[in-house]
Formats: sequence, C-alpha cells, structure tokens
Amino acid sequence: MAILSALVLTTIVTVARARSLVVVNNCSESVFLYMSTSYGSIDTNVNIAQGQSANLGITSNWDGAINVSTGCNSDGSTCTTGGPTWDGNTPFSRAEFNFYLLPGSVTYDISLIYGYNVGMEISSADPSCDAFACTISSGCPVPGPGSDTCYSPCCSSASACSNGTLSAGGGGCLNNEGPGPNSPFYYETCYNAYAFPDNNGADGYVPIDFVVYTCGNTDITLTLCPGITSHFTQ
Repeated sequence: MAILSALVLTTIVTVARARSLVVVNNCSESVFLYMSTSYGSIDTNVNIAQGQSANLGITSNWDGAINVSTGCNSDGSTCTTGGPTWDGNTPFSRAEFNFYLLPGSVTYDISLIYGYNVGMEISSADPSCDAFACTISSGCPVPGPGSDTCYSPCCSSASACSNGTLSAGGGGCLNNEGPGPNSPFYYETCYNAYAFPDNNGADGYVPIDFVVYTCGNTDITLTLCPGITSHFTQ
C-alpha cells in the first residue's frame, strides 16, 4: 500500500508540473501562428482551423511569443492581418510566455503594442492563477484591415503605422517605452493587456497596469476569440 501511495503521489506531482502550451481556436476562421523564440523551441508556422486546437510542443525552457495571423493562404506567406514580424501594415494580437526564467513557473502577458486582430485568453490548469483575457468588439481609434481589427496604439493613423512608426524590434511608442497616441483606448478596454511597452510601470510610466502574471502551474491554454475581457487588479 505504501508503494502504491508513493506511485500515486509521484503521478500527481508529475501532472502538477506538466508543461504544455495548447492553442484553442474559437474564432470564426482559421488562424496561422508565427512564433518568436528567445530560448528553447516550439512548433513553428502552425495553422489551426476554426474550432480546432493544437499542442505547440514547447520545450521546458521556452521563452517567446505567438503572433496570430488571419486571412492567410496555406503557407502563411500572405495574410490579411499578422505575420512573422511587425511591418506596420498588418496588425496582430500577441501572446508572450516565459517558461525559462523561473523553473516550474510561467510568466505570461497579452500585448496589444502591435495592434489587435483576435481576442485572447491565457489560462492555466490551476484556476487560482489569473486568466488574462482581452476582447475588442468595437471602437478602435484606427480600424485595421478586415473586421474588428485595430492598428497599434502607437500610431495616430493607418498611414503612420505603414510608414514605420513601429520598429521591427518592438515598441514604437514614445522612446519605445511610453504611451502612444491611442494607448488610453487600449488600457481602458483591456485592463490586463499591454497598451504601450512600459505599461507595467517600468521607468516610471503610468498607468501602472496589471499586465504580467507568473503562475506556478505550467499547463497553459491560449484561447483565441474567447469573447471575454478580464479585469484583475494587483
């Protein structure tokens, strides 16, 4: 009996420490995922049909981001929104994860710095971890291509974005740090998502919003088009 109990305990611990990243596509169309990786590895250039999901096969130390694209051809070489890197013309929602920094934990956030094309929710198998979510259904200050998409808060107009207001390396708001001309709409609409690069209070910028979360359970789900927006406070 003692041996059996030990085996059961080992199984429970193993499940609790499971590390996975599953993307669920609840959108009304297929999506194409582009990955940006700093450490570790992940499946790349993943196409997920409407109503389907995919386990992205991350390694235990993966640190990176997922750019969501829509209206893509089969290989993702052309898309209505999104792409492998920011070009200013095709906005995308971005989910960022770090499984590397704190072993046994994951830090995550939703970034709207590059614009918005689909809603997102990041959740853990541990319900005590805050599930950040963002859905924008109307009111974009600078509407993007397609329907219900928005250009970056760092751009005052579509032409400002297309002329390279945002750099490929990230940011593009004031000094690649502070708010952009339309950041207020984003942080007032999606309370737990980045509306400018230092929206977490770095370097003294305000507002200091609750936009980064570290969870001790690394069994993570990214749901696209969840239809909800979170409103957690620190």
